[in-house]
Amino acid sequence: METKNLIPDPVKHLMKIHELLDNQEPFTFVRFSDGETEILKNRYLEISNGITIFRGQHFTNKYPEFDSKKFDPQSHQNIRKDLLESAMFKDMRFYKGIPTSHNDAINDRELMLRLNGGYDENITFADLLLNSNYKKYRCELIPLFSKYTNIYVIANHRAQLNGILSEAQHISVPDNFFGTYESCLERIMGVLQNVEKGALILSSASSLTKIIGHKLFLNRKDITFIDVGTSINDLLTLQNNIRDYLKDDNL
Repeated sequence: METKNLIPDPVKHLMKIHELLDNQEPFTFVRFSDGETEILKNRYLEISNGITIFRGQHFTNKYPEFDSKKFDPQSHQNIRKDLLESAMFKDMRFYKGIPTSHNDAINDRELMLRLNGGYDENITFADLLLNSNYKKYRCELIPLFSKYTNIYVIANHRAQLNGILSEAQHISVPDNFFGTYESCLERIMGVLQNVEKGALILSSASSLTKIIGHKLFLNRKDITFIDVGTSINDLLTLQNNIRDYLKDDNL
């Protein structure tokens, strides 16, 4: 991705992805949120039953059940290890979105840049598909999915694919995959390692997405993998969170 004076441009970054999709050139794009940086920092994290435990504080929430997760540093070091490997991995076709738009964004951004070995043209925004880019993404990039003959969607087991994804193959993820991480990862990787050349993989599976994206890239550089997060929940028939897509932050 092109840079100028080390100031990334979210529109140029989005259009680079547009170009890759339009030409069906394989690449991987994963996005690290503040939740992932909490895991990387080895801090307890929980979202469940209307309660969020984040950075040592308790909050109430209205997240749907499929957003539940719990990272316990005493039990889930295997997940943290694999997430670290993804955060540290570098390749010309491996793009990483990092946090820039929450209360502790500077600290999280600097952590991700240190793990990456500094800023480079493959570093972009965690919210690249949202905020000021959301309308362009939905109107100009998503239609390009139709260019792909084989599409796989990694998403919660409740998902029902519709619209442009109605013919895609759904790879299910359980609620709070942290508790069944090893078996869940093995099952999903077993499917993805054998997908057709040139396939498109869309993943909405929280921290698992970043791990799968990295591990799959090591063996399958002939496919495209995109961390879509909640950006296409309507196409998965999953509850949409109300979000403000009007911000335009710089790294």
